[in-house]
Amino acid sequence: MTRARSIAGEGGSEARAKPLPSLASLVRQALQGAVYPLSTEQLSCVARENAAPAELLSLLGALPRGEFRSIDAVEFALEAEAQERSRDR
Repeated sequence: MTRARSIAGEGGSEARAKPLPSLASLVRQALQGAVYPLSTEQLSCVARENAAPAELLSLLGALPRGEFRSIDAVEFALEAEAQERSRDR
């Protein structure tokens, strides 16, 4: 059996996992159309309206209270929160 047939025989393209979207791309999709500055509550509201995944809604809800002046500020805060959580484990 050739290598190509072996790979295809193991489920082919259907069995290959689709790459997961990055956190940044999820955030940008979830906050599409947002007009800044926005509070934490407003970020969550926009994300909910854009059908964001529950995990992302949870992350947005855990951000420190205050205003975010741009999508970059939101991403920075989410990265910092993720690093903090990984240190606590």
